[in-house]
Amino acid sequence: MQGPQLSEGEIASLFEGAHWHQRWELAPGVFTPGVNDTARLMDRAQVPADLSGLRVLDIGTYNGCCAFECERRGASEVVALDIMNPERTGFSRLHAMLDSRAEYVRASAYELDPERHGSFDLVLFFGVLYHLRYPHLALDRIRTVCRGTLRIETHVLDGRFAHAKRIPRVLGRLAVRAARGVPMWRQYRARELHPEDGSNLLGPNAAAVLASLHDCGFRAERLEVSGNRGTFLATPDERAASRVARDSYEARHAYTARLAGVPLRQDPLFDPGR
Repeated sequence: MQGPQLSEGEIASLFEGAHWHQRWELAPGVFTPGVNDTARLMDRAQVPADLSGLRVLDIGTYNGCCAFECERRGASEVVALDIMNPERTGFSRLHAMLDSRAEYVRASAYELDPERHGSFDLVLFFGVLYHLRYPHLALDRIRTVCRGTLRIETHVLDGRFAHAKRIPRVLGRLAVRAARGVPMWRQYRARELHPEDGSNLLGPNAAAVLASLHDCGFRAERLEVSGNRGTFLATPDERAASRVARDSYEARHAYTARLAGVPLRQDPLFDPGR
């Protein structure tokens, strides 16, 4: 997919009125006006330069720049998933300008279903995890549609307790370092992570991201942690998923077993439900 030739008027019209979070080279020397650099993000997550023949899912696509970049790298099919209205985020404008074949699905990660959405060789989960009330449920649902690799980029606590009003920064850094190997999530209740964004809810450290992935049926590794951002690589692991099915409360009831994407465990102490 080649970048379009744009006049100054077309560029101004394209970018007007939408909230641009992602910065991406739309055409030679023409960038979307966001602050989060897509090329840097893809590099940190070690997304291959050649995605030929792969089916890709971009969760939390927002402006769509990562989805369009995957298409540019040769992905055979790209699904861009988000709860936002694509007409308001600029996604639809970029889609039309690029003559893109990417499919926009307006849904939550909680709704992912292999029967409805199929399975994917590559799943991108960038900048979403810490916004979720139910991060493990999202990871469970992602596992059900991931047949290849999952690449995560997220806020992490490893730099310090971000913007903790009652914890001096030096003490916050020391506390995080002392507990670095202990899986830990921090709840943001008063916009501590960003004063203008109340959707930041739960901040994990890197150890917690790895532990959560393991508990949700993935084999995982840390790629890079820099300050308060981290990237991770995960692949579905049948043995880990079997352990979840064996040990988890959810596996003992038909409804919750389906949500967690694990086989129903027959346990005489529990009514399996319907």
